[in-house]
Amino acid sequence: MNQSTMAEEPQCHIVDKNIDFHIVQLFERLETLRKDPGPKLSLSVQGRANMHKELRTLELWRSVTSECLASFFYVFVVCGAAAGAGVGASVSSLLLATSLASGLIVIVLTQCFLHVSGAHINPAVTMALAVTRKISALRAILYITAQCGGSIAGAAMLY
Repeated sequence: MNQSTMAEEPQCHIVDKNIDFHIVQLFERLETLRKDPGPKLSLSVQGRANMHKELRTLELWRSVTSECLASFFYVFVVCGAAAGAGVGASVSSLLLATSLASGLIVIVLTQCFLHVSGAHINPAVTMALAVTRKISALRAILYITAQCGGSIAGAAMLY
Protein backbone atom coordinates (compact mmCIF):
# COMPACT_ATOMS: atom_id res chain seq x y z
CA MET A 1 0.00 0.00 0.00
CA ASN A 2 2.88 2.31 0.73
CA GLN A 3 4.35 1.69 -2.72
CA SER A 4 1.06 2.45 -4.50
CA THR A 5 0.75 5.87 -2.88
CA MET A 6 4.35 6.63 -3.81
CA ALA A 7 3.63 5.66 -7.41
CA GLU A 8 0.56 7.94 -7.58
CA GLU A 9 2.31 10.94 -6.07
CA PRO A 10 4.69 11.74 -8.99
CA GLN A 11 1.80 11.54 -11.46
CA CYS A 12 -0.12 14.07 -9.41
CA HIS A 13 2.84 16.49 -9.54
CA ILE A 14 3.15 16.00 -13.29
CA VAL A 15 -0.54 16.84 -13.76
CA ASP A 16 -0.15 19.92 -11.53
CA LYS A 17 2.82 21.11 -13.58
CA ASN A 18 0.91 20.55 -16.83
CA ILE A 19 -2.07 22.52 -15.55
CA ASP A 20 0.21 25.37 -14.51
CA PHE A 21 1.87 25.31 -17.91
CA HIS A 22 -1.47 25.43 -19.71
CA ILE A 23 -2.77 28.24 -17.52
CA VAL A 24 0.33 30.31 -18.22
CA GLN A 25 -0.01 29.65 -21.95
CA LEU A 26 -3.67 30.64 -21.83
CA PHE A 27 -2.87 33.94 -20.12
CA GLU A 28 -0.10 34.67 -22.61
CA ARG A 29 -2.47 34.07 -25.53
CA LEU A 30 -5.12 36.27 -23.94
CA GLU A 31 -2.56 39.03 -23.45
CA THR A 32 -1.48 38.89 -27.11
CA LEU A 33 -5.13 38.99 -28.22
CA ARG A 34 -5.76 41.97 -25.95
CA LYS A 35 -2.77 43.86 -27.36
CA ASP A 36 -3.66 43.07 -30.98
CA PRO A 37 -5.37 46.20 -32.37
CA GLY A 38 -7.38 44.26 -34.92
CA PRO A 39 -7.55 45.59 -38.48
CA LYS A 40 -4.51 47.62 -39.49
CA LEU A 41 -5.93 51.11 -40.02
CA SER A 42 -3.90 54.24 -39.69
CA LEU A 43 -3.94 55.60 -36.15
CA SER A 44 -5.77 58.81 -37.04
CA VAL A 45 -8.49 57.00 -39.02
CA GLN A 46 -8.91 54.37 -36.33
CA GLY A 47 -9.01 57.06 -33.61
CA ARG A 48 -11.65 59.07 -35.44
CA ALA A 49 -13.77 55.98 -36.03
CA ASN A 50 -13.59 55.10 -32.35
CA MET A 51 -14.47 58.67 -31.33
CA HIS A 52 -17.51 58.73 -33.60
CA LYS A 53 -18.68 55.40 -32.21
CA GLU A 54 -18.08 56.53 -28.64
CA LEU A 55 -19.90 59.84 -29.14
CA ARG A 56 -23.01 57.96 -30.23
CA THR A 57 -23.23 55.74 -27.17
CA LEU A 58 -25.73 56.43 -24.43
CA GLU A 59 -23.22 55.09 -21.89
CA LEU A 60 -20.81 57.97 -22.60
CA TRP A 61 -23.45 60.62 -22.05
CA ARG A 62 -24.73 58.91 -18.91
CA SER A 63 -21.16 58.95 -17.61
CA VAL A 64 -20.61 62.60 -18.47
CA THR A 65 -23.90 63.56 -16.80
CA SER A 66 -23.04 61.57 -13.69
CA GLU A 67 -19.64 63.28 -13.43
CA CYS A 68 -21.35 66.66 -13.70
CA LEU A 69 -23.85 65.74 -10.98
CA ALA A 70 -21.18 64.27 -8.72
CA SER A 71 -19.05 67.43 -8.95
CA PHE A 72 -22.13 69.59 -8.36
CA PHE A 73 -23.08 67.72 -5.20
CA TYR A 74 -19.50 67.59 -3.92
CA VAL A 75 -18.94 71.35 -4.21
CA PHE A 76 -22.44 72.13 -2.95
CA VAL A 77 -22.10 69.99 0.18
CA VAL A 78 -18.50 70.89 1.08
CA CYS A 79 -18.89 74.61 0.50
CA GLY A 80 -22.28 74.52 2.19
CA ALA A 81 -20.73 72.89 5.25
CA ALA A 82 -18.07 75.59 5.38
CA ALA A 83 -20.66 78.35 4.97
CA GLY A 84 -23.02 76.70 7.44
CA ALA A 85 -20.42 76.70 10.18
CA GLY A 86 -21.04 80.44 10.51
CA VAL A 87 -18.99 83.58 10.29
CA GLY A 88 -18.09 83.64 13.99
CA ALA A 89 -17.27 79.92 14.21
CA SER A 90 -13.91 78.79 15.50
CA VAL A 91 -11.32 77.49 13.10
CA SER A 92 -11.49 73.99 14.57
CA SER A 93 -15.27 73.73 14.12
CA LEU A 94 -14.95 75.01 10.56
CA LEU A 95 -12.26 72.45 9.76
CA LEU A 96 -14.23 69.64 11.42
CA ALA A 97 -17.43 70.45 9.53
CA THR A 98 -15.64 70.76 6.21
CA SER A 99 -13.56 67.60 6.58
CA LEU A 100 -16.50 65.48 7.74
CA ALA A 101 -18.66 66.78 4.91
CA SER A 102 -15.90 66.15 2.39
CA GLY A 103 -15.22 62.60 3.54
CA LEU A 104 -18.86 61.58 3.81
CA ILE A 105 -19.91 63.08 0.48
CA VAL A 106 -17.05 61.31 -1.32
CA ILE A 107 -18.25 58.00 0.15
CA VAL A 108 -21.85 58.68 -0.87
CA LEU A 109 -20.95 59.88 -4.37
CA THR A 110 -18.62 56.95 -4.94
CA GLN A 111 -21.38 54.53 -3.99
CA CYS A 112 -23.85 56.31 -6.27
CA PHE A 113 -21.73 56.92 -9.36
CA LEU A 114 -18.95 54.30 -9.34
CA HIS A 115 -20.83 51.85 -11.54
CA VAL A 116 -21.85 54.57 -14.00
CA SER A 117 -18.71 56.60 -14.66
CA GLY A 118 -16.04 55.54 -12.19
CA ALA A 119 -16.85 58.46 -9.86
CA HIS A 120 -13.77 60.52 -10.65
CA ILE A 121 -15.39 63.72 -9.27
CA ASN A 122 -12.04 65.54 -9.56
CA PRO A 123 -10.46 66.69 -12.85
CA ALA A 124 -7.02 65.71 -11.51
CA VAL A 125 -8.17 62.09 -11.17
CA THR A 126 -9.58 62.19 -14.69
CA MET A 127 -6.34 63.64 -16.05
CA ALA A 128 -4.30 60.93 -14.32
CA LEU A 129 -6.50 58.21 -15.80
CA ALA A 130 -6.22 59.80 -19.24
CA VAL A 131 -2.42 59.99 -19.03
CA THR A 132 -2.23 56.32 -18.02
CA ARG A 133 -4.70 55.51 -20.85
CA LYS A 134 -7.35 54.01 -18.62
CA ILE A 135 -9.91 56.26 -20.33
CA SER A 136 -9.95 57.77 -23.81
CA ALA A 137 -8.91 61.35 -24.53
CA LEU A 138 -12.43 62.21 -25.69
CA ARG A 139 -13.93 60.87 -22.48
CA ALA A 140 -11.34 62.76 -20.41
CA ILE A 141 -12.13 66.07 -22.12
CA LEU A 142 -15.87 65.58 -21.69
CA TYR A 143 -15.45 64.51 -18.04
CA ILE A 144 -13.26 67.51 -17.18
CA THR A 145 -15.69 69.89 -18.88
CA ALA A 146 -18.63 68.34 -17.04
CA GLN A 147 -16.77 68.37 -13.70
CA CYS A 148 -15.87 72.06 -14.05
CA GLY A 149 -19.42 72.93 -15.10
CA GLY A 150 -20.92 70.96 -12.23
CA SER A 151 -18.55 72.57 -9.73
CA ILE A 152 -19.38 76.07 -10.95
CA ALA A 153 -23.09 75.28 -10.77
CA GLY A 154 -22.72 73.92 -7.22
CA ALA A 155 -20.93 77.05 -6.05
CA ALA A 156 -23.44 79.27 -7.89
CA MET A 157 -26.32 77.49 -6.18
CA LEU A 158 -24.88 78.40 -2.78
CA TYR A 159 -24.23 81.98 -3.81
